[in-house]
Amino acid sequence: MKTRNWALTALAACAIIATAPAARADVVQLGFILDRSGSIGSSNWNIIVNGLATAVNNVIPVGGPDTYEITVVTFAANASTTAGTSKVLVTDAAARTALGTAISGLSSAYTGGTTNYTAAFTLMDTTLRSSTAGATATYINFATDGEPNPSNANGLAMRNSMINTATDGYVDNISIEGIGSGLDAAAVSFLKNSICFPGPCTTLPAVNFPSQGFYLKVANAQEYAAAIENKLRIVTQQVPEPATLPLLGAALLGMGLMNRRRKLS
Repeated sequence: MKTRNWALTALAACAIIATAPAARADVVQLGFILDRSGSIGSSNWNIIVNGLATAVNNVIPVGGPDTYEITVVTFAANASTTAGTSKVLVTDAAARTALGTAISGLSSAYTGGTTNYTAAFTLMDTTLRSSTAGATATYINFATDGEPNPSNANGLAMRNSMINTATDGYVDNISIEGIGSGLDAAAVSFLKNSICFPGPCTTLPAVNFPSQGFYLKVANAQEYAAAIENKLRIVTQQVPEPATLPLLGAALLGMGLMNRRRKLS
C-alpha cells in the first residue's frame, strides 16, 4: 500500500509539472540614476555615461527569457531624462545599440549644480510608473559623489513610497555606487541605511541580489564604469529551469520565486 501511495504521489507531481503553464518572458525594469552635479565635473561625467553605455552594449541580453526595459535619469539641481533613454525596451541588438548611443549622447547633458536626490527619485518614479510594458521586477541603481544638497532634498520620502508595497510600491532593489572621496561617513551611512534596499545593505557586490541591496565604494569615474558592467552581469544572469522530475523541489522553489515578482499596477 505504501508503494502504491508513493506512486500516486509521483504521478500527481508529474501532472502538476505537465499541466503547469510554460515559463513566460518577463519584462525587467532597470533604472539608472546618475549624478551630474558640479562636483562630478564634465570629464568624469563623460566617463560615467560612456561607461554605462558600454556596459549596456556588452551585457544586456537579447533573445533570452527576459526583456529589459531601461531608463536613465540624470540629476543635479533638477532631474531629466530623454526619449532615447526612457522606458527603452531592449528587444533586439539594434535597440540595444541605439540605447547605448543615446546614453553616450548624455555627455552633452552635463550642467553642474547641486545634488537634489528628491528630484532624481521623483522623476524616476514618475517614469517607471508610466510604463506600459507590464514589468515583473524593478531594480534601481543610484550613482552619486555627494550628499544631498540642499540637505532636505534627500529623496527619502519618494524612495520609501517606491518600495512600500502597502502603498503601491513596486521597486525590488536599490543599489548604490559612491564615487570618489567626497562622501563623508555620515553621507555613506545615510546611503547605506536609508536609500539602499532591501537591507541590511552589504558593501560586497550584490552577493544576495536582488534580496539585498549593496553599496559599492568606487574611487573614481573609471572604477564606476567597471563596477556598473559587473553589476549588470549580476542582474542579468540566467538560471536554467529544472527539466526532470527528480528536480521537482527545485522547480517548485523556482515557481515560488517567480510568484514573488510583482507587476506594476
